[in-house]
Amino acid sequence: MRPILFTDGLIHTMESEEAVASAMLVENGRIQMLDPTPEQAKGARVVSLAGRHVYPCLIDGHVHLLYTVVLLAAGFDVCRIADGKVLPEDLEGVEREIRAFAGTKAPDEIVVGNQYIMTAIREHRLPSREELDDWCGGRAAVIYTIDGHASALSTAMLEKLGIDPRGHSGVLAGEAHERIQGRITDLIAAGVTPGILAKGIAAFHNLCADFGISCVGALDGNGDSEKDPTTKLIFFLASRFDLDVRFYLQYMDIEKAQPLRRYQSRPRSGGCGDWEMDGSIGAHSAAFSRPYRDTGSCAPTYFTQEQVDAAVREADRRGYQIASHAIGDLAVERIVRALGKTESGRMHRIEHCEFTSDEMMEEIARRGYAVMAQPGYSWIDKRYLHTYERYLSPETLGQMRFADFLRRGICICGSSDSPVQSLDPWLQMLGMTQFYREEESVTPYEALRCYTVHPARALLEEKERGMLLAGMRADFFTSDRDLFSLSPTELGDFRPLDTWYGGKPARRWKGTPAELAGMLFRRPKKV
Repeated sequence: MRPILFTDGLIHTMESEEAVASAMLVENGRIQMLDPTPEQAKGARVVSLAGRHVYPCLIDGHVHLLYTVVLLAAGFDVCRIADGKVLPEDLEGVEREIRAFAGTKAPDEIVVGNQYIMTAIREHRLPSREELDDWCGGRAAVIYTIDGHASALSTAMLEKLGIDPRGHSGVLAGEAHERIQGRITDLIAAGVTPGILAKGIAAFHNLCADFGISCVGALDGNGDSEKDPTTKLIFFLASRFDLDVRFYLQYMDIEKAQPLRRYQSRPRSGGCGDWEMDGSIGAHSAAFSRPYRDTGSCAPTYFTQEQVDAAVREADRRGYQIASHAIGDLAVERIVRALGKTESGRMHRIEHCEFTSDEMMEEIARRGYAVMAQPGYSWIDKRYLHTYERYLSPETLGQMRFADFLRRGICICGSSDSPVQSLDPWLQMLGMTQFYREEESVTPYEALRCYTVHPARALLEEKERGMLLAGMRADFFTSDRDLFSLSPTELGDFRPLDTWYGGKPARRWKGTPAELAGMLFRRPKKV
């Protein structure tokens, strides 16, 4: 294939804030060299960048791909932020939203709602089973809170799950919520038609291209689903996506992950699901050393130290990079101490890692672990939800870090946790540059490195992506603005002019069943 010479640009390599090239020679999807001589670029097709700024494509290292695809196609967001406030404001408004969406569904379809912001609703609660029965016309329904760690289920949904609805409120939180998600996913996925699936995959692709994302770390798999067919399906389809997907299989039982091992680019295990050390703040299931200020109680970690040690030891011995959900400082300590007993020296990951003691910060830095953060959530919380200040003590809030990770040389990455939050990486970078604790904010350049250089390291692919250097993938986006000079607000509102995968413009997906069928004939790649 004829090489392409991209010229007349300001190509930010991300080696440093000042490192800029003006031209880039690309062949077979990779950068051959920067600023080549006319002789070196002889015969290449010339594409002018017209003076635009060029940056490496972004990497979202923590998404839940199956949930994202399904919700983009067949679910809806119950709440939204508009005009400086959360809407709807009360259960009456929630009822209107759910009734309207349920009315578009067939009687045998499952109603799936996401982004329910309980703390912003006047009544500060999820709908009851009886309310969902009324609002959804007796349909099976599940409504997830914004953090994804609590849910409300209708009577028909409980019955489908084999749960006796008598005396049951329909509300699930903590481990009762976490340990049933695979069965819920199986039920939802069983009703997903090829048309719905095609629509969801197309929406995912187009959003990633619009945001400048070329690679995602997908944390999928439900240990409570016996054969977990939905994970196998999304695994199969993702190997044929335009963008690159890297799977972390959420099975603490490594034997369950083995059948898919040969399809992975590297052995990766963990994330949320089976690998959750705790829950969330909104559900009062995040595990802290200090009690919640509104209840005076503490939540336990989901596993004993001995259980985590055994699971980590086996996964590390089998060659897996491990990722584990931990939000509260006690949960972070549990997984860090377990990882500290491994012998491989592998860069393991801690997902979220929102509240961290000084001791654990030092251990994370010393051992060289990666942290996958989502600071956009705390940005939203500080301005609209106020969950943290209501539920957590000032001492606990003092454990929120971001810049401190960088100062200690820790590989901290930005990510969305989609569908818990929007895929929008620029919201996350807004949260980095206007962090919950102002003194922990970072510069736009540092924020961009947390979506490029650092997640490439966390995926163990620092020689493949994350920068624009010779030998790396030619995945990039363009802008008519210098991102490093933008204010936090401007950075949060930013969108690329165009996005390129392997030196080719990212295509727009149509979301048709024919398009989905065409994927089946594409050569699969490692995920």
